[in-house]
Amino acid sequence: MRKIFPLPIYVITRMVLKYGISFRGLRNLMPWMIKAVLFEPLRWVELTYNGKIKNHETLKDPIFILGFYRSGTSYMQEFLTQDDRLGYHTNFQMVLPEIMLTGEKILSPFFDFICRAFKIQDKVHRIPMSFKFPGEEDGAMTTGFNKRGAHWGYFFPKIMMSHIQKYIMFENIESSEIKDWTNDFVFLLKKISIANKGRQLVLKSPPNTARVKLLLSLFPNAKFIFIHRNPYEIYASNKRFMKLTHKIYALGRTKNIKTRDIILDTYTQFMNKYLSERSLVPDGQLIEIKYEDFIKTPLESMKNIYKILNLNEFQYCEEKMIKYLSSRSDYKKLEHELQIDEISIVTKRIEPFLKQWGYQLR
Repeated sequence: MRKIFPLPIYVITRMVLKYGISFRGLRNLMPWMIKAVLFEPLRWVELTYNGKIKNHETLKDPIFILGFYRSGTSYMQEFLTQDDRLGYHTNFQMVLPEIMLTGEKILSPFFDFICRAFKIQDKVHRIPMSFKFPGEEDGAMTTGFNKRGAHWGYFFPKIMMSHIQKYIMFENIESSEIKDWTNDFVFLLKKISIANKGRQLVLKSPPNTARVKLLLSLFPNAKFIFIHRNPYEIYASNKRFMKLTHKIYALGRTKNIKTRDIILDTYTQFMNKYLSERSLVPDGQLIEIKYEDFIKTPLESMKNIYKILNLNEFQYCEEKMIKYLSSRSDYKKLEHELQIDEISIVTKRIEPFLKQWGYQLR
């Protein structure tokens, strides 16, 4: 019954009443209300799969791509998903996780047709929008109207840090609620696995960077790819990212939100947690990649990933990855500039990580 109630329309309405809504947020609220009402019949049909989902067992533990937001995790995942022996979490499954098993096969091609016809862009990644592109499971936890979704802070900015502390760092939270979050997370991953016909999943969600210990407790044989990028670039890119998400996603008020503190606090906490837990990963299950090296020599980096993690035979997907590289040859990296008065403040917070991965001070 807990998978049935409360109804999505009740969840989003209650959150709006609890956390408030801005004038701009009224516009951003419309897709939520349409989604909560229009797809409700399909959600009830999908509930008939709950028994199958609960009893589903994956043949291989997932491959988790770790790294902070704007570190190149999306590019890494897109690269890996050229290997059709691997499954992944699609944008459709992220936007409409409650109907992925009943609606994706029919609705995803239709949505993609709309995106092509109206030339809709993914403004975050600056590429044409597609519901077949990889998504994030933390995003699905939120869009699935789960109150424990870590990404509610993007929609209600004033609760961002409290949700990060509770549902990513698992601090200031009851053990029973951690158990509930874990059960919901595993349920979602099983559902994604079924949607991918049991193939080994390659998953990407930045909050998992701070959950290595928990992920190992759930998937002892999981593989991890950690990609890190120059922290100055991370900070500058996330400034743009936060400004954009506030504009196109936020429901709550964004005024007086201390973006700089949020980025630096979150980055510091994620990295410290990862560095404290990476030693728990058994040999052969973790590889660390420098974003700048990956961009320069992507194919060689991918071959090394397959070798170190003992994945499938690389030659099987090498041609597809070369073709993917060609399709992204016109992609232009966006340059980010830091304000002069920001450099000293940012440097003070990120200096340990500059030294950790060999980046230069500014």
